[in-house]
Amino acid sequence: MASSDFYIVDNSDMENKKLEAARNHYNTGDYQAALKLYLSLLNANISFRLYHRIGKCYYKMNDLNSAEEFFKKSIGLERIENPSYFYLGNIYYKKEDLKNAIYYWCCAFAYKPEDENISMNLATSYFSKGMKFQSVYYYEKYLKYAKEQGDAYKAIKLSINKCNQIGAEFLQKAKHALYRKDNKSAIEFLTFAVKNQPVNYDINYLLGSTYMEENDNMHALIYLKQAYCVDTKSLDVLQKLASVYINIGDYTAAYCTMRRLLPLVIHNQPEYLKTMQVIKELDNSFDELSYQGHLEWGDRYYEENNYHLALFEYENCSIMKESVREELEEKISRLKSFINPEAGIVKISMERARKSLEKNDTTKANKYFSKVMRLSDEDSSEYKIAKSKLNNV
Repeated sequence: MASSDFYIVDNSDMENKKLEAARNHYNTGDYQAALKLYLSLLNANISFRLYHRIGKCYYKMNDLNSAEEFFKKSIGLERIENPSYFYLGNIYYKKEDLKNAIYYWCCAFAYKPEDENISMNLATSYFSKGMKFQSVYYYEKYLKYAKEQGDAYKAIKLSINKCNQIGAEFLQKAKHALYRKDNKSAIEFLTFAVKNQPVNYDINYLLGSTYMEENDNMHALIYLKQAYCVDTKSLDVLQKLASVYINIGDYTAAYCTMRRLLPLVIHNQPEYLKTMQVIKELDNSFDELSYQGHLEWGDRYYEENNYHLALFEYENCSIMKESVREELEEKISRLKSFINPEAGIVKISMERARKSLEKNDTTKANKYFSKVMRLSDEDSSEYKIAKSKLNNV
């Protein structure tokens, strides 16, 4: 066969020209022309980015069903870092499907928590559902990451500051009431305080503890669980939660809570042995199917977009049964990324910064250290390490 009988054709230049032309059409608002060019590339170049760009064209043309189709195709190829999640949230919000809107915005938040628009959408959506804990949680994220501090930012900042001030005032009133042994007044003050500061650990913990003293275990459970959602490593909360669960006869939940408590008392031998003894006693109070009640609660919370409590219940399932842990591993990981995506991103950024320093690439190292400082709390060890390294490279 002569060499002229067979050809390898490289169309990359043509594809790049089409992509550039499509982007230009999109940027000038000619979405129909951009869409036509993007669709012409499908036979030669299927990627999550191309599907995403097609979805954006349909979105801009208000063809929401077609946009949804291509955004989901994009996610099928890239399930983690994909801007299609944000647009899907917008689409479901426009369709008045708040449950799915929140879900997809949480997916977007999981990989890009510093995007203030995502936090704002989540905060306002949760507010409209009457879920104030979650609403304030994301309003605070918005205030942390907002780049443009315009009228909306100032109004939200003013409102949050006012609520914090009221919460602090009534927390002090509650403490004075508790000093006088006036639990009834303390509960009234704390209830008003928690309405203004639902994500405040001290208020939730104190309110739960006071209800516990009054033998109102069901109300105690509500606020101690909220305190746990704010601080999952609190020894005090876990000890009181375990006691409340035992008081109401929920021995499976008590067992799971004691298991969470175990790593926190490992260096305190008397407490560790005491905790192990309670765990052993509780272990005999349920069978291998008892986890199903927690699974049902987890599913219910998940459907309600209450991802903090859904995670709590799914983790209970994984604590109780090894095989269920494997089944729920992906969902638990996803929920953790919904609630605290910064933790994973900070860990990855620190590792990448370290590797960059090993290669003497200080520019890239600075980039990752800056990201760590932006995403972590100022009192965290990660923030302090990144700040010290940033000053030295």
